[in-house]
Amino acid sequence: SMFQERRISVRAGAVIVAAGMSTRMKQFKQMMKIGNFTLAERVAINFKRAGIQDIVMVTGYHGRQLEAYLNYLDIEFVKNEQYEHTDMLESAKIGLYQLQNRCDKILFCPADIPFFTDETVKAVLGQNAEIVVPRCGGKSGHPISIQNEMIPRILSYCGDEGLRGALKATGIPIRYVEVDDLGSLMDADTREDFEKLVTLHNKQRSGWSFPLKVEKQREKELF
Repeated sequence: SMFQERRISVRAGAVIVAAGMSTRMKQFKQMMKIGNFTLAERVAINFKRAGIQDIVMVTGYHGRQLEAYLNYLDIEFVKNEQYEHTDMLESAKIGLYQLQNRCDKILFCPADIPFFTDETVKAVLGQNAEIVVPRCGGKSGHPISIQNEMIPRILSYCGDEGLRGALKATGIPIRYVEVDDLGSLMDADTREDFEKLVTLHNKQRSGWSFPLKVEKQREKELF
């Protein structure tokens, strides 16, 4: 494939959590567009461009719509049926369970952090540690890398401190890796966040593209 030359030596998968109802945004943020791509689509394509093969997106709210729209990317979808009553950790667990024992390391990212770079993915996967978190300007970002052996510990965590709590409860120190990547920090919880993402896109990312999408769109027009 066109990503062959960038393949990473560890077998890495990715979990993208896209189940939430985006209550603060007041519209379905996973499908909000910046340029030609929706937020959820950008996260999946970022992983594809970095050579990640096994990508699982955990859907919930408007799951069918999301799946239909992202079908062309050839990723796996699994639904968190309890999305209205659970937090992001539950969706993360569903995705990790899906990829357990299929990969050496699994990258985790919410669907509203669209602008992390290939370099950040490589930096995170390049660390020989069980749990790796990218850090930019003193702040923790995404994607996080989790070694396969850690998954049972995360799945068995029942506390109420979310994924961070689950990672802490493993008892394994987190390895932080410095990256020069504002995109790894920027999510879209509010309108204001979204506007900041649009600005980042217009300044730095508008040249970013994904040829497969153009091909698929042409196919649709032809048939």
